[in-house]
Amino acid sequence: MWVCNLTHNCRPRFSPKRANNDNLEQQAQSLYDELFANESVSSLTNLGDVIETTSGGTPSRSKPSFYENGTINWVKSKELNRSFIIDTEEFITNEAVTKSATKILPKNSVLIAMYGATVGEYAIISKQMTCNQAVCALLPNNKYPYPYLFMFAKNKKKELINNAIGSAQQNISQILVKQLFISRNVELINKYDLIVRPLFEKILELQIENEKISQLRDVLLPKLMSAELKISDLNS
Repeated sequence: MWVCNLTHNCRPRFSPKRANNDNLEQQAQSLYDELFANESVSSLTNLGDVIETTSGGTPSRSKPSFYENGTINWVKSKELNRSFIIDTEEFITNEAVTKSATKILPKNSVLIAMYGATVGEYAIISKQMTCNQAVCALLPNNKYPYPYLFMFAKNKKKELINNAIGSAQQNISQILVKQLFISRNVELINKYDLIVRPLFEKILELQIENEKISQLRDVLLPKLMSAELKISDLNS
């Protein structure tokens, strides 16, 4: 088992689980297209009228106490991965949250990047996290659950990129995000959620498993390459 996994992971990253996730997401996309792609203007409303949005902030780098021994995930726009965010590069402390513009976002918030090369990128946070000011968070509610909001963000990416402004650095604003047209057919949205939520839960499960495998590979590969550890040790 380990020979196969470790051998494959020595090559460019490809995971059967990633392929499975792509397939699950495609199923959700196909149904989204069928139900929402051709809605009439009368069935739409502005996102800001039905969804609460917010953005974050960057705690001062001059305050070590904002970062040292931090336990709260802090998402940067470059980490928006078009899927679930399981972990982050950096963590901040409770003090950083109380003394900066960033704030705790609820689990399953859908994030959209607003600045620079990542404009329009999107993701879902798998647990409570915080984010920087380059990210707009869509907060799901009972009428607009996260699977629908994720697919909505995915399908609005091109529109957001096209509406980005700025010569040195392309950007969009939270106001522009709030002005996006979104379905007002709550009954249909919740029917959609009933069908696709199990798909999203499976995507998250597979992604967490894949993250664990990647972490284990990162620990074991250097030891195998240096002969500190042998394949026979893993199979014993």
